[in-house]
Amino acid sequence: MCRIIALGFAATCLALPASAQDGPRLFQVPEGCEAFLTVQSRSCMVSHHWTCSVDPEGTHWRASVDQDGAFYLSFTDAEFRWLRSWNLRSGGTDTLIEPEEDPASLSELLSTGSDSMVFSIQEESGLGTFRRDYTGFDRLTGETVAVDGRELQVTEFSYQYDTADGVRRTQGNQFVHEGWRLFFGGLETVTLPDGGTFEGNYSPMEFAEPGEQGFLTMQPLYDCGDTMSAVETAPVWRVSQ
Repeated sequence: MCRIIALGFAATCLALPASAQDGPRLFQVPEGCEAFLTVQSRSCMVSHHWTCSVDPEGTHWRASVDQDGAFYLSFTDAEFRWLRSWNLRSGGTDTLIEPEEDPASLSELLSTGSDSMVFSIQEESGLGTFRRDYTGFDRLTGETVAVDGRELQVTEFSYQYDTADGVRRTQGNQFVHEGWRLFFGGLETVTLPDGGTFEGNYSPMEFAEPGEQGFLTMQPLYDCGDTMSAVETAPVWRVSQ
């Protein structure tokens, strides 16, 4: 089913309107599926979330879009385990190797305040097939934030995996919405095996559910260059204890 959806998704992307004269460019989910959320985030990204009737209960899809179109597709379950993902530009795929030694569990995070994880991913790309062994944790900080009228819980997280050159680590803060059972990106730092680092801010700025303005838009709004500099100054979120 995953492969069929991925192929159908790629075909749908090609069918989207190509210019403003054709009307607003809206994201289209595959037949038999229903979108439930659009998220505008920092770093010039808009993401769309949907479910499909033929998939196991609790699973959902996410596609991430930048100024050049869709670039990432993922399939996760109700515990937010990374079941499968696709790099839509390089053609690479990541598949969770089951069973995991210590599966990621959103339920455990929400009930206890922390969750550890030990799992492996099979990564396939033009460079070959690799196994990546991950270890990490998510932890609630006790803070909540208000983003576009929705309350999110703040997390701190860290995960790492070994490469041929050494350990690659990602750490920072993310956000969780308990009702949607979704994680959203935040301020993240990646440390490379050679000690080099780079940072990203993928914090959510706006949410749109069915019927709301911006739902299924293909246009990212935040941090998209000089033309969006006025929007970029908007507050990211408000913290409450």
